Amino acid sequence: MAFENVGKVWTPASLAEYLKGRAKPAWVKSITLHHTAEPSLAQRLNGLTIQHIINIREYYKKPKLVKGVMKPGWKSGPHLFIDEDEIFGMCDLAVKGVHAVSFNSSSLGIEVLGSYDVGAEDPKSGRGLRCWMNAAAATKVLLDWLGLQKSEHTILFHRDDPETSKTCPGSAVTKDWFLNLIPGSVPDPVHQPAPFAKPDVGMAWDKWHFTGEKWCVPILPFLSAKGVEPADVVSKLKAKDGKFYYGNELIQGGFYVAKDKDPKPDETSWAPASELMEIAT
Repeated sequence: MAFENVGKVWTPASLAEYLKGRAKPAWVKSITLHHTAEPSLAQRLNGLTIQHIINIREYYKKPKLVKGVMKPGWKSGPHLFIDEDEIFGMCDLAVKGVHAVSFNSSSLGIEVLGSYDVGAEDPKSGRGLRCWMNAAAATKVLLDWLGLQKSEHTILFHRDDPETSKTCPGSAVTKDWFLNLIPGSVPDPVHQPAPFAKPDVGMAWDKWHFTGEKWCVPILPFLSAKGVEPADVVSKLKAKDGKFYYGNELIQGGFYVAKDKDPKPDETSWAPASELMEIAT
């Protein structure tokens, strides 16, 4: 079996809960860090989704032409994919994966969203730093589960593999810096920050609508609650060819709810809250 954990999503704290009581695999001696490179942060402005992970899995499984020879697809892959907010499962953490030739038999593989070679995206500020902080927290969870201490021997980079010429996880990411980023303890789930503030939009959080793997809200009440004048919202919000625009900016994932349909309120346009946060700031 492989790709068993596609569809599972965790925070560091919920990953720790998931691993409680699970036998640690004796073969794991280290954790290997990678960067996705493609997709980059710029290509995933709102982070990863489960569908993205499914797409990556299907790419891995397809046969590929290598130096004129057709090679079979992978039967496994990295164990985790991480963006700034979540940890996405790919392969069973107790089963050997495919991510670095020399380390597959002794190391768990983590892919961090972004492209972190010098001159590309910055791992030490903004979204890049948030991705690496989340990766560091996930790494701490795995080390605790495995009974390992952080060191240059238990934390590997793909470029440490003598069988590769890659700079992965990016030449701007250094080992000492990442080791120092690994926290001393797993964050308390009660005090973990939400991925974005949840403003009062006249409806309880549990009434927000989850669709397209995003929490969605009615556009007008949401932006009004964030301080945007309702008249400005009405004048700028347009629909064309089944897509919604705010001025000239496309609202990814926007949709219209007709009368007597869910979610409430009826007859209004909705969109992922993460998209609207960018408009409101």
